[in-house]
Amino acid sequence: MALIYNQINEGPQTHVIIIGVGGYRYLSGGIEEKEQNYENIGLLRQLSSPPKSALAFRDHLLEIESDVQKDFVKPLGSIELLISPSPDDPSPGNSGEQFEAANFANISRAYNDWKQRCDDNKDNVAIFFFSGHGVEKKDHYLLAEDFGANINNPWLMGSFSFNKTRSAFHSCNASTQCFFIDSCRKINSQMLQRDLPDIPLDVPLLTTPDCKHDLTMKAAAHNEAAYGPKKKPSFFTQSIIKALQGYAADKRGAEWVVNTGDIATQIHNILRTIKSTEGYKQRCIYSASEPSSLITFRKAPPAHLSVACDPAEATNVSKLICTALEGGTEFTEEPKSDFWKLDMTAGIYKLQTESQSEEFSNGETYALVRAIANEKINCSRNE
Repeated sequence: MALIYNQINEGPQTHVIIIGVGGYRYLSGGIEEKEQNYENIGLLRQLSSPPKSALAFRDHLLEIESDVQKDFVKPLGSIELLISPSPDDPSPGNSGEQFEAANFANISRAYNDWKQRCDDNKDNVAIFFFSGHGVEKKDHYLLAEDFGANINNPWLMGSFSFNKTRSAFHSCNASTQCFFIDSCRKINSQMLQRDLPDIPLDVPLLTTPDCKHDLTMKAAAHNEAAYGPKKKPSFFTQSIIKALQGYAADKRGAEWVVNTGDIATQIHNILRTIKSTEGYKQRCIYSASEPSSLITFRKAPPAHLSVACDPAEATNVSKLICTALEGGTEFTEEPKSDFWKLDMTAGIYKLQTESQSEEFSNGETYALVRAIANEKINCSRNE
């Protein structure tokens, strides 16, 4: 069964569907490889990162549910999980763990079941996560495990039109809807020469208004790629997980909260802390409406702080001293050639520099450190 977590009740809940496609059985290197009529389709390869991404996302949601220091605003009600492992990493999960395949039929059925659960309460939170191959023309096509089974029309019953599927889901009663699409959006010359079939998982109703709280995020911009290391979660997935861990949190009243707007506005900052080179190339695209709170924290969440001296040359000859105003925790960093990169607990800090050169003065400032923060400390040149 794809339903791997079931705590469904009558109250408002968070319902999740997670799809990770790494093994494409009919494409190059697949277990039933077929020679494709479309050359560029035949060049699509097996992927080891998407199953790891999907499982990392699942594991983090379960971790939030069990963590006494965090809470889903709407408790976790269900998780549907579909995984097609890559042939070079056939067991991406825990020892002996088996998965329902992420083929088109299973994706379609799981989507329908998930949507029905989400529809049961207007205060439900719906979360859709997909990692795998994607291509784009007039729509963004996400490829299932059995893509390429029909060599004359590989799209048929092997892919689905995401944009139309997303538009159709607005008809769901759940007021908070989050879609995370971790795939490329490249277009090739053969796609430009042909009309591609419209195959959404759901049919949009054009008179349906958008949901109240929308967050739809794609790992890549149009005609660009998404990136990930082999047999590890992608950089986009790592960024989403870090956002949920608290690196997108803000303090609202007495609580630290991650909401949909926080994730959208912080995603590129988080991506740069994970892989600066790919973070520069990879542009995440999102649409978002009125923010909705997803997770609350009983204590201050983690944060990332980058600090440099002004002028920058002073950083290379200065020590950094950070002191938390609440609790008084203090730590010291040695001089850096560019800037200090610190993972710490969110809060208000006193930041001081001690110059080891007579050329620069000591500096001091106070900073509210939350999410991904950047600070400069004035260390003027001595006359």
